Amino acid sequence: MCGIFGLVVAPGHKFDRAGWDRAVKELFLLSESRGKEAAGIAIATVDRIVVHKDSVSASRMLRTEDYNRAVGRALNGHFKGKPNGAATDDFVAAIGHCRLVTNGLQGIDANNQPVRRDGAVIVHNGIVVNVDALWARHSNLKNTADVDSEVIVALIEKRRAAGASIEAAIRQTFEEVYGESSVALLFRDVNALALATNTGSLFAARAPNDKAWFFASEKHICEELISGRRRVPAFEGAEITQVRAGEGLLLDISSLAVGKFGLRAGATLLMPQVSPGLGMQRRIEDKAERIAEARKNLRRCAKCVLPETMPFIEFDGAGVCNYCRSHEPLRFQPIAEIEAVFDRYRSKDGSPDCLVAFSGGRDSSYGLHLLKTKFRMTPIAYTYDWGMVTDLARRNQARMCGKLGIEHIWVSADIKKKRENIRLNVSAWLKKPDLGIIPLFMAGDKQFFKYCDSVLESTKLPLSVWCTNRMEKTDFKTGFLGVPPADSTMRTRPSTQSAFSKSKIVYQYGKRFLANPALINRSIPDTLDAFLSYYGRGQGQHSFLFDYHSWDEDEINEILISAYDWETARDTKCTWRIGDGTAPFYNYIYLTAAGFTEHDTFRSNQIREGVLSRERALSLIEEENVPRWASIREYTQIINIDFDETIRAIDRMPKLYMGRSG
Repeated sequence: MCGIFGLVVAPGHKFDRAGWDRAVKELFLLSESRGKEAAGIAIATVDRIVVHKDSVSASRMLRTEDYNRAVGRALNGHFKGKPNGAATDDFVAAIGHCRLVTNGLQGIDANNQPVRRDGAVIVHNGIVVNVDALWARHSNLKNTADVDSEVIVALIEKRRAAGASIEAAIRQTFEEVYGESSVALLFRDVNALALATNTGSLFAARAPNDKAWFFASEKHICEELISGRRRVPAFEGAEITQVRAGEGLLLDISSLAVGKFGLRAGATLLMPQVSPGLGMQRRIEDKAERIAEARKNLRRCAKCVLPETMPFIEFDGAGVCNYCRSHEPLRFQPIAEIEAVFDRYRSKDGSPDCLVAFSGGRDSSYGLHLLKTKFRMTPIAYTYDWGMVTDLARRNQARMCGKLGIEHIWVSADIKKKRENIRLNVSAWLKKPDLGIIPLFMAGDKQFFKYCDSVLESTKLPLSVWCTNRMEKTDFKTGFLGVPPADSTMRTRPSTQSAFSKSKIVYQYGKRFLANPALINRSIPDTLDAFLSYYGRGQGQHSFLFDYHSWDEDEINEILISAYDWETARDTKCTWRIGDGTAPFYNYIYLTAAGFTEHDTFRSNQIREGVLSRERALSLIEEENVPRWASIREYTQIINIDFDETIRAIDRMPKLYMGRSG
């Protein structure tokens, strides 16, 4: 299980900065044997609490600049000007954590500890087995991360807000928690540190001069600091006390007065008077909470749901964005025109008469259904497998083609090589994350267009049909390169860009490649071929079904699921992009750094087309933008990169929405 520890030095202590650093370092290193997946610390002084955590081992975190900056910010002159060995007038309290992952992904700092919630900061060793039931039972509380420890501090703070004392709130919470738990909590509105355990995995020791006190998860850790190889001089001769199962301690961190309390109903409370301090004016620095709040408060268009971080967005005095103001409604071409085309090419004997670009997603699946059942065509389905067609998409393709009796032609790339190219580019990108070149991850699929022409030629079919939905345009991807969106007159083909825009894309990619030499790798020839396949080929020879036929999301989902037993994803309720193995990954990056995903742009286009209300769109994107962790993990496994290191790098990206007023 995880290792937790703490160190409190009272006013008048003899620690200098070097001594304090050493004591904390030894506590981290001794506790690291209990968990090496993540580490963190919360430091309280008279005017602040600073929380720092990292998704790496404690020994690695201690060497990082981020850790040193956080500690320096917390102490902020506390030891400054004090001669070596001189006493200080203020206390310093710290609680730390070395994590063995149980609940929540350690690559995201919000899932690591310490966890700050309302007026308290907690470190926790154990597993809350009934965490889901507790959140459900206390439905007025909402979790902000996946780590089970959050529910403990949430329940304690809920009870404190209702008037319960610290010890009563802890006792009532432990009565609800199922599983093993040992916790330490710092409270910001009083100078207090509380310990509680239902297993006895906490040991505390007080320095002989009564000016310093520490605790750890194991007795031998305390022994090492007192008399072992890692001994800290200030603790020599200290006595160790176990916090027994079913007990708690409440420590006044100004005076080091300590009292015991029981965790069972009716237990005797022997409590000291806790001194006031750490008032509400105190700054609590918790990265995850600030990020969540900033994202929540993003300014959005008053008509659609595009946020202020959308490239090239501008709001007028009424709060309406320029994308809404310049929008020209889709004008479907007369259905009779496409019917006339189909009449001209429809075979008389049931032989194939058209080629359909078939990704296995909902649009192409529905298009295949329409061509066969409504327009009485006999299509051949064509799929280009570049290594990121999901197994779910393949199963849905099999359902559609099997039930409709449609021939299915696959063109498969060198999957191993394609995935290695992706790995090289993602790994290079992680060294220097840049929203503008995220489409590089998907470059390998653009030969779809080239091979479509080849299959059309080899089958000698007179017609190719594409089932592209124009409301799914995602111009923001090139927008982050500094390339403005194509105007409304140029939105009838997937790859439409002006010659100037194409040249600007090339220039911006070139500049970024030079700035990040790791991007100059063996994938470049494939990337260039992809660019030419997408931007250099005419698409006028293809018929776009949804330029003529209406597109209704609810109707499409109903037909596919009911008529074909079409399979949906387990990690999202949305049916869009579930056949693309890359989409969950890049959408998570956009959400983390920019506060929105392609779901926001799609729903905004639906609003402009009058097929969706803004209120419904807001509700949908809240649901659709939840990270698809199972799919993201599978993606990292497929391209062979470390999941936790990847998530850590993304989580550390600068946030476009931080510092905005909302």
